[in-house]
Amino acid sequence: MTKLLAPLTCSLLLLTSLSAQDLKWDKTDLGSFHTGTFKIDKVVTAKGIAIKVGTPQAPGAVLFDPELMRVSAAWTGDFIKFPRGRGGLEGTIKPAGELAFTTGYVPGWFIETFSDDATDPRDRHQGNLPATVAKYRGLYTHGDRVVLSYVVGGTPVLESPGMTERNGAKVFTRTITIGPTPKVLGLLAAELPGAKNSGAKGWSASANGQATSSLTEILTGEDPAKALSVSVVGLLRPGLRSGNGRVVVLLEPSATERTFQVQVTAGAAITEAPTSEPLASLVALTKGGPAKWGAPVETQGKVGTGDGTYVVDEITAPDENPFNSWLRFGGHDFFANGDAAIVNVSGDVWHVSGLDEKLEKVKWKRVATGLFQPLGCKIVDGKIYVTGRDQITRLHDFNGDGETDYYENFNNDCVVTDNYHEFALDLQTDAAGNFYYAKGSPWEPTNVSPHQGTMLRVSKDGAKMEIFATGLRAPNGLGMGPNDVLSCSDNQGHWMPANRLNIVKQGGFYGMTPSAQKTLRFKAADGTEFDANPGSAADREKFKTNFWGKAETPMPVAGYDKPLVWMPQSVDNSPGGEVWVSGGKWGPWEGRMLHLSYGHCLLYGVTMETVDGVEQGAVVKFPFKFSSGIMRAKFHPKDGQLYVCGLNVWQSDAAKFGCFSRVRYTGAPVTMPVELRALKDGVALQFTNPLDAASATDVQNFDLTRWNYQWTGAYGSADFKVSDGSKGKDTVTIEKATLSADKKTLTLTLADMQPAMTLRLKFKVQSADGKPVEQEIHSTIHKLPGVAAK
Repeated sequence: MTKLLAPLTCSLLLLTSLSAQDLKWDKTDLGSFHTGTFKIDKVVTAKGIAIKVGTPQAPGAVLFDPELMRVSAAWTGDFIKFPRGRGGLEGTIKPAGELAFTTGYVPGWFIETFSDDATDPRDRHQGNLPATVAKYRGLYTHGDRVVLSYVVGGTPVLESPGMTERNGAKVFTRTITIGPTPKVLGLLAAELPGAKNSGAKGWSASANGQATSSLTEILTGEDPAKALSVSVVGLLRPGLRSGNGRVVVLLEPSATERTFQVQVTAGAAITEAPTSEPLASLVALTKGGPAKWGAPVETQGKVGTGDGTYVVDEITAPDENPFNSWLRFGGHDFFANGDAAIVNVSGDVWHVSGLDEKLEKVKWKRVATGLFQPLGCKIVDGKIYVTGRDQITRLHDFNGDGETDYYENFNNDCVVTDNYHEFALDLQTDAAGNFYYAKGSPWEPTNVSPHQGTMLRVSKDGAKMEIFATGLRAPNGLGMGPNDVLSCSDNQGHWMPANRLNIVKQGGFYGMTPSAQKTLRFKAADGTEFDANPGSAADREKFKTNFWGKAETPMPVAGYDKPLVWMPQSVDNSPGGEVWVSGGKWGPWEGRMLHLSYGHCLLYGVTMETVDGVEQGAVVKFPFKFSSGIMRAKFHPKDGQLYVCGLNVWQSDAAKFGCFSRVRYTGAPVTMPVELRALKDGVALQFTNPLDAASATDVQNFDLTRWNYQWTGAYGSADFKVSDGSKGKDTVTIEKATLSADKKTLTLTLADMQPAMTLRLKFKVQSADGKPVEQEIHSTIHKLPGVAAK
């Protein structure tokens, strides 16, 4: 193989060169809504959906909380302001305009029972309300309108926010279509802590030919300029309940569907009947709206050249696009016809066509916007599923115009906090149709929620989510292989002595102790043992430890599930995901695993073996580099080639913010190792083609070192000699190199073969046709065949 791309220098400068006040994301046309974690007046809306209201000349926004089913804030003016850290991903989002009103941690709806001093029933203000109380279904877009869909006590609700102007004051509206209601329901309309209630004032009105009534309640605090006037219109017999600075709209039972509107005016006391245009049912807005993103953007790809076995083709992204979308790709998958869907961590999804041999006319069509840092994508039965921090979203195009009309909440049971480091990562499915994604641990690594640092499994129908495995830190990438072999990578850090590639088993614990999510047996530095859940604040206080940060942190007695292979920083300083070669068109790696390096923008082949039930492996580097940190990979259903995508947000060697590339097998011969097996007295390497006997059997052409790591609560680990445990690396003497009769299997006999966390083999030999074969293989040897563990 020939080297196609020159080594790229570390490009943290890509991010640091951006002014702290100048992110391209700030200038992106985000669409009619954007989802993220908002923190306003110390109140967190973990899965907040900010919705544009008003007009371009007089804009505003409403923030909806799909966990508590409340409107948690509204503001006038500009839309949202992203945090400055890590390209806008580190921190919480803020309103860019002037706040009109907010609500605290309280449910947005009540069933039959009302309390003026109602509080958040959830533990630590985390997660959804019980599904029997309320459940978020998703949202529809229709032009610039957004229609939220949810269920309250079994009753379906559609809600569309808006903003109008009345006598110079901004009026925020909530138009609601609600189905038959067998019970009395209450809707939290507004909250002004410490306010006095004026007492409701009513008017008669008419809408759609029916007599209706309206009620208005005014909340006045110490500052009259911050008064809130709350009106409800469109109901035959509206009701308002007020107290403790809150106004709740009461809905009496009804056997029919109703559409009504709640109006909240900030800073103005309503003294006359609120205005109400005829209110049409919102159902009409759920059938598919007009397209708004226009024709696809066309680019021309760059087909790789050279005589190598594998060449890299660049699928040129439309970095300059009509929406100023900041393209940083977090995952992709293919439709049956060979087109791709690719997600952007900035929040949008694109449909990519024209992925033919020449890549002369690649078309990029924007199909969805507003998603919460999407970092995973899967197409099932022609539908796009996207992993965001808030939920798995299933996209629906009802009218065939190529744009999303309904953003369905497929599953949102995962708890989200305001810690930026708990990204939701990748999306894979098993043979039964279950979905898998990983959840990062927080930074700093003191866990405060039940899902941080876990592998999560969601049932095929989206109805159930469960923890599949725990102990993960920053698992930026998964893989699903034959027989549902699930893999994931993880990143060096606290409790992670080096980067690791795991074969993930149900119930497994993969080393990140604060995210064990269960009670473990610990041994303290003084030898005493105790039981504790490191994710429990009570246990952290009881035992006076955060369970991370120092080498002398109490240690789990039972240890952890070992990785397939450890990868030092020089190999991969920030791992991506995995993919298994399939389709029969990608050469000698068919049926084997590949690993993607985000940090070094590299591709590795992975060798695997099982010795006495213990899995261990090695990584073999392909000799080319990508323009960005690659994280996700899929094989194309038509051409059978490997397509990778990625981004640059964290530290990386990347030269670009994002890339979408094809690694194409040319059919040219290649001589490289595809298998490494541990022997009782050495290692055996299997090559794809015969080696030159003279160079392959000359031990001077090989260099072998090995070392271990220490698993502690400290960040990373030094290298420790296998021989005596001191710091450093052992140099291992190779006594003999033997080549098999077919010259494809090379056996190295070692003077002192022992298990090692990392066994690094460097060699420079020749193939039988005289071409150089140079590699640096890193393997992990947990177990030697026929040798009892010490």
